[in-house]
Amino acid sequence: MESIEPTRDTIAAIASAINLGHGGVAIIRISGKDALNSSKNIVQTKSKYAWQSHRIFHGYIKDDSENTLIDEILIIVMKSPNSFTGEDIVELHCHGGVIVVNRVLKLLLQQKNVRLANPGEFSQRAFLNGKIDLSQAESINQLISSKNIRAAELAFNGVKGEISKKISSIKSKLIEQLSEIEARVDFDEEFTDFNYSDFENNINKIKNELINLIENSKRNAYLHNGLSIAIIGKTNAGKSSLLNSLSKQNKAIVTDIPGTTRDIIEVNLTLRNIPISIIDTAGIRNSNDLIENIGIHKSLEMISKADFIIYLYDLKAGFDIADKEIIDKIPDNKLISIIGNKIDLLNEKQIRELNLPKEYLLVSIKNNIGEEELLNRIIKKCSSVGSDNIDILLNERQLNNLNESLISLNYIDNIISQKLPFDLISIDLRDAITNLSKLTGEELTEELLDNIFSKFCIGK
Repeated sequence: MESIEPTRDTIAAIASAINLGHGGVAIIRISGKDALNSSKNIVQTKSKYAWQSHRIFHGYIKDDSENTLIDEILIIVMKSPNSFTGEDIVELHCHGGVIVVNRVLKLLLQQKNVRLANPGEFSQRAFLNGKIDLSQAESINQLISSKNIRAAELAFNGVKGEISKKISSIKSKLIEQLSEIEARVDFDEEFTDFNYSDFENNINKIKNELINLIENSKRNAYLHNGLSIAIIGKTNAGKSSLLNSLSKQNKAIVTDIPGTTRDIIEVNLTLRNIPISIIDTAGIRNSNDLIENIGIHKSLEMISKADFIIYLYDLKAGFDIADKEIIDKIPDNKLISIIGNKIDLLNEKQIRELNLPKEYLLVSIKNNIGEEELLNRIIKKCSSVGSDNIDILLNERQLNNLNESLISLNYIDNIISQKLPFDLISIDLRDAITNLSKLTGEELTEELLDNIFSKFCIGK
């Protein structure tokens, strides 16, 4: 990695969530060589513990320009190197809300050599000062933005260093193989014939580890990013009513007029700690209305874009060839259920005569018949996406690094099959190792590092 020096100026930012109404407590964090001096300039205290490291003490925020006290606060000092960033850190715990917090921050930023922190800059300094590796820093960001308990648990495992442990283990195995290859390149006459079969077996085991890590991490990504479920069907089947029923909100217009929904309507909710987007689509039918046709086209697109599909049809109108043609476009692994709506409009004889497969679900959205069973099917399908085989959460950048490592190892298959020179194997092994090093931050440019931390929140 190119040498990236930690910055020497002092930064400050609001580290807690800002409550636009009334918050109990807000935290302002200051980090850098002038953190203590700049804080002393705006704090009035008589505490005997004042400015001692890892002590909490009482004080007031003062504004000397107006000769007034602004707020009563608690102060925490964490002196270098025993702090999150590895630098001197001061945290000012003041009353919440917007006015007081911004006033305190403004006073800090008026101090010499203090500036507003960039997004993620505290974590970036922690990384540059060797307090955490890059995967831990990114896991902190994932933990903050977690949408459910399981995603938070997986992210916290990354904070504890579980990602680094897994990557370090794979890297060690690759380095062991590289050492043998390079030793043969340099001292070939001292070695017996190379056992290609053993080497290939070792590489395949490592590849399988990477594949397992990639595939299971993709499944876990749903826990962080959420799942999308599109409600597909012909016009006037009850799709908007189903959306409103599942979300317990009147988000979609419900009428007896076919083609009322002309665009995509989306509602976000959480089921069993899984974030889910329920999407109401335009009813599919032949139409001469240009705007409605655009909506219908978007509905068909959602079949490929959505993670899962609920197909809804009108029992009273019947299931016809058009319904079958639409269902045939839906991959089996995406289909949650085929639902016949408006069962309340059929008598028992008509229901028996339907003779539908067991996987079909008959409901009356209007009368809440079958809703519980539908929720159970949704939860069962969505719960299947997370992986029980891996306890970490990887982001897109990290998955790309793993894929690049896997590609490099796949190149080795061709080299082995053609019995090409050892030094070619060495090149691909080094590339695989380099990409794993990028994942934990051992191989990074300053530009890439800035890009990664720019996605963090300010104050972290």
